[in-house]
This record gives sequence, C-alpha cells and structure tokens, in this order.
Amino acid sequence: MNDQELLEAVEKDEFNAFVHVDHDGFAAAKAASADRSQAGELRSPIDGLTVAVKDNMDVAGLPTGNGSSLFDDAPAATADARAVGRLRAAGVAILGKTHMTELACGTSGLNPHLGDAHNPHNPGHHPGGSSSGSAIAVAAGLAPLALGSDTGGSIRVPAAACGVVGLKPSFGRVSNVGMSVCARNLDHLGPIASSVPLAAQALVHIQNPGWPDTSVDPTFTPELKVAVLTGDFLEHCDADVVRAFEEGVRLVEQLCYSVTEVDLGIDLAAADEHTNVLGRDLFDIYGDKIAAAPDGALGAEFSTWLDFYQGVSDDDYAAALAEQRRIMAVVAEQQKTVDVLLCPTLRGGASRLATVADEPRDRRTGNVALFNLTGQPSLTVPFGTAANGMPLGMLFTGRSGEDELVLTLGTAFEAAQRSI
Repeated sequence: MNDQELLEAVEKDEFNAFVHVDHDGFAAAKAASADRSQAGELRSPIDGLTVAVKDNMDVAGLPTGNGSSLFDDAPAATADARAVGRLRAAGVAILGKTHMTELACGTSGLNPHLGDAHNPHNPGHHPGGSSSGSAIAVAAGLAPLALGSDTGGSIRVPAAACGVVGLKPSFGRVSNVGMSVCARNLDHLGPIASSVPLAAQALVHIQNPGWPDTSVDPTFTPELKVAVLTGDFLEHCDADVVRAFEEGVRLVEQLCYSVTEVDLGIDLAAADEHTNVLGRDLFDIYGDKIAAAPDGALGAEFSTWLDFYQGVSDDDYAAALAEQRRIMAVVAEQQKTVDVLLCPTLRGGASRLATVADEPRDRRTGNVALFNLTGQPSLTVPFGTAANGMPLGMLFTGRSGEDELVLTLGTAFEAAQRSI
C-alpha cells in the first residue's frame, strides 16, 4: 500500500496497534527520504523505512504514555530515546507510538485504559505483550519494523503470537536511554520485524558503538553446534507445540552438521520468579506517582503486580540478584560447547482474549524469561501453527555477545521454510 493508504489503515486501526500517529512527522520523513533517494544520497539500506515505536520509549514531539493513565498528562518528549534517534539518523520514518500493557507489566495485550489489543491472525485472540502494538503493526503490514522492549519476554512473546520475528539482543548491546525502566538488570530494547535480515539490519543501526555489524555476511555455513533444550522447555508445552517444534528441529538438522540435546537443569518457574522480584525497580521509580494515583487509575493486572512489588524486601531483591549471577554461570558453562540453543517460544497458541486473564502466565513467558536473567541474545522466528490456528515460534538463543550467530541461523531457517 502507498503512504496514504497506510495512514488510512492506521486510522482505522482495527487491531488497536497505535496510541499516537505522527502524521506530519511521518510525511516529512518520507519526503526527505525520497529527496535523498533522488539525489543518490540515501543514509542507509533502511532509509525511508516505516517504523513504529513502543510507547515506553521517547519519540520527540510525542508524549510517552507507558500504557498507563498515570501518564495522561505527560508532555511531548523533547528528544528521541537513543535507539530511536539512531534509527532516525539512518533515515527511517517514524509512524507513531504503539499499544502496550500497563507500565509493561503483562504479556496478554489487555489494557483497561487503552482498550485491549487484538491479534491480526484472529482478532478474538490475544496478541501477546507487553509490546503488543509493535508486533501487531508488523503482522498487520502497517510497519515492516518496530521497536519493543523485553524484560521477561515482551518482544518475543507478542512476536511469536503474531507470527513475526522478534529479537532480544544481548544485554547492554542496545542503549535503554530514553526508555522507561521496568527492571534495570533485565530490560532489553530490540526490534520486531517482518524478517530476520531486517531485524539484523535494524540491530546494526540501534546498537551501541563498537559492536560487530550483524548485516555483513548473510550466508550460512553449517558449522554451528546446536542443541535442543529439554526438561521444562518441552514438558510444559502443548502436544501440538511439541510436534511443530520437532518439525522445526528437523529443518535445523538439514542446515547444521548435528543437533544434540541439553538439559540446563534449571527450574524455569523459579527463574521466572527471580525476574519478577527484580521488577521491583519499577515500583522504586514510580512509587510516588503510583501512591498519588486516584482510585481507578490502575488496572487490575497492574494492581496485582503492584501488590507483589510492595512485598519484595531488600533481602529478596539481593537474593534474586545472587540467583541471577548463579544462573548466568550455569548456562554459560553448559553452552561452552554449544553455539545456539533451541526451544519453542510459546507453550501454546495464543488463546482467546476472553479467557487469557485466567490463563497461567507461564503459558507465554515460561520458555523465554530465563534469557532475560542471563542476558543472552534470543530470537523468535515464526514456524508452525497451533491446533487453534494461531502462529508459533522457534526460539534461537546464543551465547552473550554472539547475536550474529542466532541471526545467521535464524536467517537460514527462515529461508529454508520457503523450500518446504
């Protein structure tokens, strides 16, 4: 669709992807890119690309609402978040800010203030969260690239639920400056994209200086050592998810010399609990604002999280940090001889919006939250369909700092699907 048709589609926004649309800024950026193209002076391979940004990141000229009524009176940001600014310097056109769960606490797409977000594959089903709108925008064809944040799965869960690509880069590879804090030791900013090569290209432009160029070599040499994660990673998945995953593993086997198995020996439920404890940072930062909130200003899901955070002591927090360091060491030791780990992204296909609030959260986060604790690069690539017709994803996780390996294998895996 052309830009005018795109803006008309965004105005209809049948899936509730956007909370702010920057009509004038988008048009100006598109016109400037067209001028650069005509002059042969494009800034980058993504110059002129349409990009959406999660509403917990600053975009100059637009307010940052964090999916919460607590920020209804937020003024327009005076500067871009660092990653947004780096994308803008590459010549992209920022379309607007996207829907998210309240203060990034939730993975369902439910939001009592903004209205619930809907999965483009079936509007009656949840789109995942908390970067709900960013995944919807890509899946619905409104933007090929969007930015999201991931503290316990909030890029990878909605990307998988909506059938698109989502990358949580290595911790610290992308600056969080200008992005609201959820958990300082877990927050990752990264791309949601229509393809793995586009996610890799986006990482080139949003990452901090000094990191390797992830877009240099698109070829794949089958020399990676790959392992399937067993134990909790498979035992809690639906049978249809396991069947789809096994098909994906066979496809990976065709690309690599060998695929082995590894049991990390980590209790994923306990690891998820550590991520929850470390999320107390959000209360520490916004506690005064929350305390001053009028009745009804907080949604039920966030109120549940708030009750939990208020019960986290300093000793609890310190213990969670110690467990994080221990788990990082355990996984690093296990992965010394394995380049990429494989598991299903979701434990079941996205359920109906009407019932998701009653569904155990680990159905969505159970396989992904561990890698926020470890800070490893973790990439979800669409593969397979659940019995309820909703998309599934394969999760590729590499050693910290080796984002290139997961992107290389992910690119080859994505391409191989076209030959099936």
